Amino acid sequence: MNHSSLAGDPASDSLRPAVPASVGRLPPLGAVVCDIDGTLTTTSSALTVTKTLGTPAADHARLYRAFKAGTLVGDELPHALCTLWAGARREDLQAAFAAVPLRDVDHLTAAVRERNVPLALISSSVVEYAEVTAARIGARIAYGAGRVVYDDHGYMSGLALDATDQAALTELKVTQFHDLARSLHLEPDQILVLGNGPNDTGLFASTRRSVLIDPLGNSPHRHQAAHTATDLRNAAAYLAVRP
Repeated sequence: MNHSSLAGDPASDSLRPAVPASVGRLPPLGAVVCDIDGTLTTTSSALTVTKTLGTPAADHARLYRAFKAGTLVGDELPHALCTLWAGARREDLQAAFAAVPLRDVDHLTAAVRERNVPLALISSSVVEYAEVTAARIGARIAYGAGRVVYDDHGYMSGLALDATDQAALTELKVTQFHDLARSLHLEPDQILVLGNGPNDTGLFASTRRSVLIDPLGNSPHRHQAAHTATDLRNAAAYLAVRP
């Protein structure tokens, strides 16, 4: 993957957001945490994986409608995915995870390298997907909300999910955020969080450094994050804010 740097980029100055004075009283930046689906990607990983594995179009359309309608809740989600992904080999799923389309992450990863802080991912998807995405963008740490279970021959046999509904996922992400902070010996306000959806709102509340990724400018969560950005290039400018 090609990278570019915010340093010396004239365009980055025009995109640098106005930062409230209170930000200057924050402790030094120590790490960056990103959600994945909708924040770093342009679509849902579950839907991309389903299509990549060659699931019949009708089955995929049915899952997509249920996903959009929010009717896949509780155990219905893992059961639906297991049915659609039945028989998938470990290598098939790994390749499908790697096929999920990313947004333009280059400015963000360049800014993380420039600040020399760790980049971590906290996802409501399975940890294997988080690990594949972490390898794609150079993140050092990856958290997920469960694991894929394989049989002795390397075929998927189930999903062991730690949380499925939005409330439980929100709580799990907050727990993982504080686990990360402890492991890195950081205060929560030293961690910049980027997210986009309802289960990221707990992360936004856990630190004074947060950016909602809102490409259309109409997210209902706009007032729950410290800042909003239409894209990752704009969001990356917040890494340049120094106390």
